Amino acid sequence: MNHLSNNKARGSALTPLIGGIVILLAVLFFLVKLATSGYYSDVEASTPSATQTRIMPAGSVTMGDGTPVGQRTGEQIFNKICIQCHAADGNIPNAPRVTHNNEWAPRIAKGFETLFNNALNGFNAMPAKGGQADLTDDELKRAIAYMANQSGGNLQAPAVGAASGAAASDADASSASSAASDSAGAAAPAAATASADGKKVFDATCVACHGATSAIPNSPKITKNDEWAPRIKQGKETLFKHAIEGFTGPGGSLMPAKGGNANLTDDEVKAAVTYMVNQSGGKI
Repeated sequence: MNHLSNNKARGSALTPLIGGIVILLAVLFFLVKLATSGYYSDVEASTPSATQTRIMPAGSVTMGDGTPVGQRTGEQIFNKICIQCHAADGNIPNAPRVTHNNEWAPRIAKGFETLFNNALNGFNAMPAKGGQADLTDDELKRAIAYMANQSGGNLQAPAVGAASGAAASDADASSASSAASDSAGAAAPAAATASADGKKVFDATCVACHGATSAIPNSPKITKNDEWAPRIKQGKETLFKHAIEGFTGPGGSLMPAKGGNANLTDDEVKAAVTYMVNQSGGKI
């Protein structure tokens, strides 16, 4: 009799356990259903949501930060480009740091146009457009205004919405320039290669990171033979490839393609690499 009673006790305990598991699974099912119900619709239906589901692409790619060229704010540009040299805690020589009013004051006193022209064309060790060739004039002005206004200035930046026309004009001009360059290049490719001036490219673009006094970490400095030696051992073709296509080092250092200046030709990049290597213990 006791044996039967034990079996009944086990059976009565098992029933609520199974019931609890079934209820838990049901709750999880409905939670998942609820969480995903807003993203897709019955594709056979004719509602706007269903139509959107049917035409939804299989995948999408967003380049950069997802903001079209010409529409980026000063803060976006600062955080992506300018911060490398102008961060509040930066240590790049002669680069005014944001929020350091005393460093910006003499520069702001020169006027917005002078600041813009220096940033547009390059100034001392600063490359043209900070090395980011796709910046429009209005975007560059927004970045300048953002930094200056964070550092005691009061500059009026161009509105973001008004930049689309300027961006289109820049794109048309760039296309025309590219077409002209391609035509000229087809006429005399050998002359273009021979005329590439490595020192000129270095002074305009590479010096910001590879200058002898640069403070950019993990970036080999010109004339510092010990920093270049392990890189030179990889061979010139590897050096050329990394400089042209971009390279992320094992320590997380980032070399943008063509040093961030998309207007450079492959021959100009190679000439700049050759110049730096030959100034730093190599011979290529």
